[in-house]
Amino acid sequence: MIVWSTIEVSCPICSHRTRLRELGSGFGTGQDSDLLVRMAGKHIIQAEIHTCHKCRFSGYPADFKRTISPAARRRFLEVVSPRLREPPVAPRTTPERPASAGQGKQGAGLSATPLPDVQYYWAYRSAEALALPAVQQGERLLRAYWCLRLPPSSYLPPDVVRALKKAYLTRAIERLREGLAFERDPSWLYLLGELCRRNGNFVLAASHLRRFLEHEGGARYLKLAAVKLLELARKRIDQDLSMEEILYDGAPEPKPLGDGAGGMEADEPGSEEA
Repeated sequence: MIVWSTIEVSCPICSHRTRLRELGSGFGTGQDSDLLVRMAGKHIIQAEIHTCHKCRFSGYPADFKRTISPAARRRFLEVVSPRLREPPVAPRTTPERPASAGQGKQGAGLSATPLPDVQYYWAYRSAEALALPAVQQGERLLRAYWCLRLPPSSYLPPDVVRALKKAYLTRAIERLREGLAFERDPSWLYLLGELCRRNGNFVLAASHLRRFLEHEGGARYLKLAAVKLLELARKRIDQDLSMEEILYDGAPEPKPLGDGAGGMEADEPGSEEA
């Protein structure tokens, strides 16, 4: 359950009037190992994303309050907006409505709001066009990946969901790795390690998880989870898991660092790179 109020602003790109949700509070029911907090009903990340129905500029409420130069606005309208049709897979629909219903000629706008994962993909493209930091771009792609576990995006055909997960996750890892040097919160090391494991980049996963465990900071439960995820990376297991499964439900028992917990060296034959 989430609580929000609604305000109306002008799109910073095309000045079209757009309604935004200002969020109040939400209640979690659990967490996945890649830090997605589970919620009952509409998820907070689905309420935080917005799209202009005229030019398709997408982002958070703060993005719609940015001051953008005339040159950047023209470039977005001429180069970026016409390409914001679908993510990098085949067009798709849900049982409820088309993924981007009502799209027609350029400038016609949208007659229905795109699916949340599409909105976050467009938010990534918008952030990229505005040259926002790499971590902010990667975080939008990560949320697109998360949205595929939530209705209505989760109702897409399984093969489409798999293709989208791979596309979003691969790009998110690229952007987060690019911006990691500028982040001081060690939780990013944990998150990047787990994303790499889920994506089958086992050597990179082990490297980032080791760095997280060597860091003095970080939540204790993430430290415990990281040790067990190292074992999964060593065994080349990319299974999606909840935090509860990792910590309590038959996950591999932790081993002391230096005693085979990582187990995989960076030059291991047959290892994957990003």
